[in-house]
Amino acid sequence: MLLEEEKNRIRAEEVFRQEVRREIEAGMPERSKGNRFWSVLNSSFALWFLSSVVIAGLTAAVTTYQKSQSEHMQKADIQRHLNTEIGTRIAEGLVALRLDIKRIESGKVFFPSAVYTEAISYLDNRVTDGRKLLDFSTYPEYRLRSFRSLIFELSAVVEQSELPGLRQAEVTYGKLVALADHAALGENYSEPPDMSKSSSAVKESILILEQLQKNPFWKAQLRRCSARRC
Repeated sequence: MLLEEEKNRIRAEEVFRQEVRREIEAGMPERSKGNRFWSVLNSSFALWFLSSVVIAGLTAAVTTYQKSQSEHMQKADIQRHLNTEIGTRIAEGLVALRLDIKRIESGKVFFPSAVYTEAISYLDNRVTDGRKLLDFSTYPEYRLRSFRSLIFELSAVVEQSELPGLRQAEVTYGKLVALADHAALGENYSEPPDMSKSSSAVKESILILEQLQKNPFWKAQLRRCSARRC
């Protein structure tokens, strides 16, 4: 058992220690905001947050960006292929129609419906030589695709601002189809075709394909004519 005098001494020492501690703390300079920031940053919680949350967020952002870039490049590649395919078909059709002008001048004439149908067949890659289907496609995967189906696919990968140009191209194609149908209804196949009407149909078809070719999408160059057509 401690004597009362000993207890008082211990209490006095403890009070003295507390006073000294307060004086020391009062004399220390207050930590700056920067120091407090680095203290927090170096804490275990901050290190965990940076490693697990921030880095994970950055990784997700990079992944999203890479995926977006990949999709953009894929769409650009599809657009380039479609534009080349369509542009080449238009160019091939123009070659054929200009050769028809020379044939008419040499005495061979066609029914107007046949002329319009020929222009359509080049756009749809459905050209025949009377015995078999010819292939004027640039890319094998588009060989059996119609003009309208190519336009439809192209509409899915271009910018919104470019859609009106594609709609106009589809309207122009529809004009050819309407001309072919209308001409067929008024033709008398028991009589030979008229040279003037034949020539007019060829010229009108050329104008329509040239209108399509002026579309900024299609800048394809004429491919070398086959020996059969040159």
